[in-house]
Amino acid sequence: MARTRIPVRSTPAPQTNYRLYKTDLRTDFERQCGYCSTPDYILGGRSVYHIDHFAPHSRFPTLKLVYGNLVYACAYCNRSKSNKWIGTIATVSHDDTQGFVDPCSPDFDLHIDRDQAGRFVSRTAVGSYMIENLRLDLLRHQHVWQCLKLTELRERLRSIKEKVGDVRDRLELLEAIDVLTQAYERFREQIVEG
Repeated sequence: MARTRIPVRSTPAPQTNYRLYKTDLRTDFERQCGYCSTPDYILGGRSVYHIDHFAPHSRFPTLKLVYGNLVYACAYCNRSKSNKWIGTIATVSHDDTQGFVDPCSPDFDLHIDRDQAGRFVSRTAVGSYMIENLRLDLLRHQHVWQCLKLTELRERLRSIKEKVGDVRDRLELLEAIDVLTQAYERFREQIVEG
């Protein structure tokens, strides 16, 4: 799965400006970009994150203030997606070959996944379209994923260290750390060579 959790939109009080929903969106999306899952603290926090209109408000102005159409998004994904939309109907976001899937839909993970090194990989044609149009193929996404995984493993190691015994858990954790650090080293070599 590309993400650890599917975001769930709440139902905040109606606002007169979509920017006033930012705090609610940040909470609903657990401070992560709805598209690439990059935590906002990595890129500078709440102030540098955007609000994306899933169905672009430039094409569907009646959806400009509809909370269910808003996505907490990093600037990279928001700018890459821009006002791209496959058709003229706001509720039809893809045609099974191209388009986007709402990050709050469980179907999002049917189209995009991550490989063991943290690269986004497509499962479908729509997934390929999203990876290309959201620029999820950039190395920065893999780097962020690996950093987050290393942090998770460090926390897991800390909790296991407190347990006495259970050699199997320790071996499993050490193997996971080894696999991830090898992938991270290969990633760093690509940058140096590239």
